[in-house]
Amino acid sequence: MNNWKMRLAQWMRGRYGIDALYKGLINVYFVLLIINMFVRSSVLFYLSLTILVVAMYRVFSRQLAKRRQENTKYLALRDPIKKKVLLAFNRIRFFRTHRYRTCPNCKTTLRLRKQAGTMTVTCPVCKTVFQVTMR
Repeated sequence: MNNWKMRLAQWMRGRYGIDALYKGLINVYFVLLIINMFVRSSVLFYLSLTILVVAMYRVFSRQLAKRRQENTKYLALRDPIKKKVLLAFNRIRFFRTHRYRTCPNCKTTLRLRKQAGTMTVTCPVCKTVFQVTMR
């Protein structure tokens, strides 16, 4: 068993491996697979199979620069969406104790303790001082 692991590790040297785009492709593959269990569409089956083949090709690829560039583009698309979704969940999660306000200078979203009245706030990013009124 140990010999098998060493051979696999040796074979994987110089190959790209797993990254965020691979994980995203595998998640899409499983979602399409689950949908296909109920819908029974050959188009969905072949689409999910194609996604799986592309994901596996990326893992075993030796073109590291191209795979890294693809992953960077994917992260540039995914991260702003992920940030907005997490902010929405946190707004719901902390709606009793905190309020979210935007800095007028740099547009950074700040999480402030819920206190009635006017507060003076300093933005931690751009150091702008501004007034916030909460009810």
